[in-house]
Amino acid sequence: PIFYTEAWIAPTDVTDDEATAKVSVTIYRDGKVVSARIKTPSGSSAVDRSVQDTLRRVKFIAPFPEGANDSERTFIINFNLKAKRSLG
Repeated sequence: PIFYTEAWIAPTDVTDDEATAKVSVTIYRDGKVVSARIKTPSGSSAVDRSVQDTLRRVKFIAPFPEGANDSERTFIINFNLKAKRSLG
């Protein structure tokens, strides 16, 4: 979900714009985050730390839309430094 990339405070002292961490996030139907972990590190310890901090901070997203039948959903999110910087 875009909520994570908006909540991410990317490090400013990393020069590798291509640094990308792949994350797996599982959310219950009520919006509670039950699992969030880095699946593939970015190769930059500063980027990985900032992503891990974001995963720790975000505990709730939003309940699933009315009519959704699944009890939980898992998302794969790419935290990409270049994309984040282009958003400002």
